Amino acid sequence: MAENIDSARPPASEDAPIPLGHQLPVYAAGFFSNGSVMLANVVVPLWVLQIDPSPALVGIALGSRQILPVLLSIHGGSLMDRIGIRRVMLWFAAVGVVAPFLFPALPFFAAVVVLQALSGVASSMGWIGTQAQIGAIMKGAPRYAGRVTFFNRFATLAGPPATGVAWDLGGPWGGFGFLGIWGIGLLVSTLLLPKPKDGELGAGTEPLSQIRLRDVLPRPADYISAFRLMAVPAIAFVVIVTVLRHSSNGMLGSFYVVYLNSIGMTGTVIGTLLAASSILGSVGSLTAGWFADRFSAFWVLVVSVSLAILCVTVTPLFSAFFILLILSGLRGGFMGLSQPLLISIMAKSAGRNQGKGVGLRTTANRVAVLVIPMIMGGVAEVLGIEASFYVTGGILIGVLVWLAFRARAMLAPGA
Repeated sequence: MAENIDSARPPASEDAPIPLGHQLPVYAAGFFSNGSVMLANVVVPLWVLQIDPSPALVGIALGSRQILPVLLSIHGGSLMDRIGIRRVMLWFAAVGVVAPFLFPALPFFAAVVVLQALSGVASSMGWIGTQAQIGAIMKGAPRYAGRVTFFNRFATLAGPPATGVAWDLGGPWGGFGFLGIWGIGLLVSTLLLPKPKDGELGAGTEPLSQIRLRDVLPRPADYISAFRLMAVPAIAFVVIVTVLRHSSNGMLGSFYVVYLNSIGMTGTVIGTLLAASSILGSVGSLTAGWFADRFSAFWVLVVSVSLAILCVTVTPLFSAFFILLILSGLRGGFMGLSQPLLISIMAKSAGRNQGKGVGLRTTANRVAVLVIPMIMGGVAEVLGIEASFYVTGGILIGVLVWLAFRARAMLAPGA
């Protein structure tokens, strides 16, 4: 597998320069789409705690953000392949502008679940589209994938503290209002993306004038086609690692904030801790290519993802802000190291199925982020919040290590 992964990454000389005017909107779309996840990770847990503090219900509410992305990521990716990446991104960006303002207007548990699902699919489609644009506009070049994830780190660096301040100063309306303004940024960025010409990658295979209602509904054939991509070894590897990697995001976006709130930390402090991961995350993103050139990409991914999970797992052992800050920064570095490689491998392996490939990977990570809060909520209900970190994290690391050694001989000969 290591050989497949390395061969999926072309030499730098093959990467044709991309006009800056085409690059910047892609960076901005990634900034506002992927960055919105961390903003929501600040305000939604705080909002849910005001409505119903039951650990089990908190886990359900936070996990519900992944329901529609799990069901529709492959469908959304297929739509992008069929009618154009930019067009689909615009539709969902509009949803991302409206949904945040409805949270404080509808202070009910059921409303939180529905709005979480809508907000989740809006940001997810923006990020799927951004990754598909890396393949369509930037030809999957690792240096551009690294830059996209590099700029994303600035979103997760500045966004959470600003969201925490907005919450502390303006309460739910301030926090969710800031999230809505952030959504406007995604909408504007998407409007600025270059419009591909007919026949170009990313333009879609069917003219918009010929699209009917049934054409935008989910098709079983699209899901079958997407899952068939798993027959490509490099894509199968990306999907497996994605599930385990994003499980740490599930931990971070659920009971991490609940734990910090339980030891008396304010929204501003919580936002600062979440943002700390972006500092080393940006460094990790830019050094991914360097590590992959010198070591087996297989082991770079396995080790970095294992350490990222570990940094969240040990959180309840500490209450000192400085130590938690270091752990958050280290986790960001390990996450940043793995992300550009995963994006680049998928982009180079999916061919003209850019949307389906990204949709498949996104489905995998959304399943992880959907299930983990619910698992942690169940464990917390029985054993307590602290134990939920140890049990969940320990299982994830154990599964990853077991899979790595089981797959080493078959997928990574010589690794």
